[in-house]
Amino acid sequence: MIQKGILNDLIKRFDIAILEQHLIHSFIENQKLDYSKSLLLSTYFKDFERNPRLYLETFSLDIADIKELENYLELLIPNNDRKVNGAFFTPIYIVDFIIKNVKPDKNSKCLDPTCGCGAFLLGLANYYRKTFGKSIKDTVHENIYGADILDYNIHRAKLLLTLLALQNNEIIDEVDFNLTIQDSLRVNWQQSFNKNPSGKFDKIVGNPPYVKFQDLSDENRKFLFDHWKTIKNGTFNLYFAFFELGYKLLKQNGSLGYITPNNYFTSLAGESLRRYFHVQKCITQIIDFNHRKVFDAQTYTAITFLDKKENPIIVYNRIEQGQEPEVFIKNANGSPNNLEELKIKKWRLLKTDEQRNIKTIETIGAPLNKVVNIFVGIATLKDELYFLDSLQKRNGYFLKTIYYKTFEIEPEITRQIYKISDFKSQEECNKNTRHIIFPYKNISGNAIPFNETEMKTDFPKCFEYFNFIKDKLDARDKGKSITVPFYAFGRSQGLTKTGKKILTPTFSKYPRFLIGEDKQAMYCNGYGIYFKDEQNGSYSLFNGLTNPLSKVENIDLLQKILNSYIMYYYVSKTSVAIEGGYPCYQKNFIEKFTIPEFSQKELDVLKSLSEPQEIDEFLIEKYQLDIQVPNLA
Repeated sequence: MIQKGILNDLIKRFDIAILEQHLIHSFIENQKLDYSKSLLLSTYFKDFERNPRLYLETFSLDIADIKELENYLELLIPNNDRKVNGAFFTPIYIVDFIIKNVKPDKNSKCLDPTCGCGAFLLGLANYYRKTFGKSIKDTVHENIYGADILDYNIHRAKLLLTLLALQNNEIIDEVDFNLTIQDSLRVNWQQSFNKNPSGKFDKIVGNPPYVKFQDLSDENRKFLFDHWKTIKNGTFNLYFAFFELGYKLLKQNGSLGYITPNNYFTSLAGESLRRYFHVQKCITQIIDFNHRKVFDAQTYTAITFLDKKENPIIVYNRIEQGQEPEVFIKNANGSPNNLEELKIKKWRLLKTDEQRNIKTIETIGAPLNKVVNIFVGIATLKDELYFLDSLQKRNGYFLKTIYYKTFEIEPEITRQIYKISDFKSQEECNKNTRHIIFPYKNISGNAIPFNETEMKTDFPKCFEYFNFIKDKLDARDKGKSITVPFYAFGRSQGLTKTGKKILTPTFSKYPRFLIGEDKQAMYCNGYGIYFKDEQNGSYSLFNGLTNPLSKVENIDLLQKILNSYIMYYYVSKTSVAIEGGYPCYQKNFIEKFTIPEFSQKELDVLKSLSEPQEIDEFLIEKYQLDIQVPNLA
């Protein structure tokens, strides 16, 4: 087990080069290896001076195997290099799974174009030894190729491969290595390796760097944009270009396996990469870890396999709730997804039974975005400066305490606000006492900020408070127009929406659609669903239809449908999720969910049901779905 806390403490107290030597030396002694026959290791330790204290601390780590040593060496990467080069060490079960699935043969030339300290190179060496009985030395000489932009990564990869050989009573010479220091996105690959002048490879594996657009220099951004087709949309990620590079470097019958973030399925930035995949038709299989982390980082990943053949079908598998990643990939079999049916704007990859059910959910009734209005909540960009508790009053004024000073605020300049993410139930929503200072007036359906004269005259106490926090308000958004008063909200969205509404948080483990009774109330941290206001002033769910559910007094029935297991099933299969299994309920993920037409008799039944399982059973039958009612016991 990697003891990061101990290593991080050692990094603070010792030079990294010295720490590296002690880690490797401790491993050699733990493994009782004689490195004197290796010229590379003998040279490396030529001027080694043991620091007694550091020696004891690194020896106590009790590094059990080469993979564990590689992980420790990955952690020695300076923070600035880690950010710019996106380094994360790869679990051994991921390495082995990818190599096994690209299936190198005995003579394959195998490349990792961003090899780091050599996780995949070590995996390949072990694969060749176990599969073909081939020596580490011969494998390194004939089959393994690696490149990295950092010189110390190539240096460490050589050390680790040398140690692996030494464990197998073999000696690797410098001439055996096919490892090079280079920026793999900028070089002529025909000149990279003397033993492979074609610059093409049979198998490509790796964990390419995950580097955001914002963390790249202007010069790098321009170069990437000018030279790589997959880098054309928005705030791209560097790993997009490595998919394109890998495809270009494959031989005609070659295959590739990468582990990367899975956000390229749906993100706006990933559209160019998705378009590239549609043109090349090269993806064969995707193993999606969804919201489960396999790295010690806030990154959600998938394994993607591709080859040079045209593949009209992508075989897709997604980890299930509660399933361990290591168990999941051992049993991954996958379901076919037709590439032509995937939209470039956003991929929605599904298992076979999910494809049938999702299609039914999206076609059995009227789409939500056609029958209701869905709006995002307000954004002040500094909520704590505007929020107050309406229970705290004095002399008929609300009280606002900030920076140890209490101000009186005129109630007339406030509205109730639902901070949707705070509520776990309808009861909590109904008990809401949070208000927001709302310095706006409604003119012809537009929210116009009160000018300073109006504030001084009509709301002097609130204006005094705003002046007290002016520097905090000014710091919110440097791009805001100077014609807007300093106390206006940071964004103008959602300021004029009124009416009874259904509220949903952006992320929730299960559907949490809550009714907001106050027609004038604002909301944030989620979305509001409103019945459409027809010209005659009535509210209609089914615009122009006579369905009884079109009446706003039946909003509680719509709430039951949206809170059903059907909505959970739909969103959990078609949206993105964050760690812990919290799917996203943004407008673009719920707007295609449909509401079927109900007879009055069916509505009466739905109205009479109160137990969640009874509601789910009724609705699953109504939607004609082939899914099991969940066991809620």
